[in-house]
Order: sequence, then structure tokens, then C-alpha cells
Amino acid sequence: MEKNKVIEKLYFAEKKTLTEIAEELKVSVSYITKVLKKNEMYNVEKEKRKEENLAKRRLKQKEIIYNKRKQKKKSDSSYLALKSSHEQASKELSKSRTLGTEALRQWCLGAYKYNPEKKRYEFDAGTSVRSIDLPQYIKV
Repeated sequence: MEKNKVIEKLYFAEKKTLTEIAEELKVSVSYITKVLKKNEMYNVEKEKRKEENLAKRRLKQKEIIYNKRKQKKKSDSSYLALKSSHEQASKELSKSRTLGTEALRQWCLGAYKYNPEKKRYEFDAGTSVRSIDLPQYIKV
């Protein structure tokens, strides 16, 4: 009878697992379960521990996923280049004034070609269609 009280004390008071109790008392896990099933608080405690473990597991999974993504972002050079260009574009577009001609030319790098005779960048109509708000040429 004393062994039953020790098992209940270890499980409920000290919050040990069935395996830990079995190893400590040198008995089987099934014996521990049989003893604990006689106590009506066993099912309540069991469900509570299940919920706690599920919450811990989900938190750990989120942490693992977050760390993997963080490592991938650090090592992926194409991601870094894309992030850099995105930051530059957001800085340029967040200004309240209009985009400067040099910034506009850099923004539409493939759309403008340099004409050395006239010393200006001219919109290349053969490559793309020019929007009405884009200038025909940009002086240097």
C-alpha cells in the first residue's frame, strides 16, 4: 500500500513521468499506470499534461521553422539581393516628392539607352512600351 502512495506523490506532487517513476522504483510502466488509474485525479492530470506538451511542441516547432527560415535568408544570396533592391525601391518610392530623373533612369535601367551624340538617355521604344508618365529622354 505504501508503494501506491509513493507513486501518487511522485506523479501528482513532483510531476514526474511514468517512465521516470518506473525507473526510480524499479517497476514496470504498466504497473504505475494500473496504480494511478485507481485515483480519479489521474485522468484530469493526464489531459492537463497532454495539453501542456502539445503547447510546448507547437512552440518548439515554430521556433525550429523560424530558425530555418532565418538561416536560409542569411545564406541565400539571391534573397539578399532582392531584399536590398526592395529596400532601395521602397526608399525611393516613399518620398513625398516626385522621383528624380537619375533615380527614374536607374529604376527603369533596361528601358533607357545612352545616346553619346546628344549626351542623354533615350527611351528605347523597341524594348518596351512607354508609360505616359515616363520621360522620352533624360539629360545627363
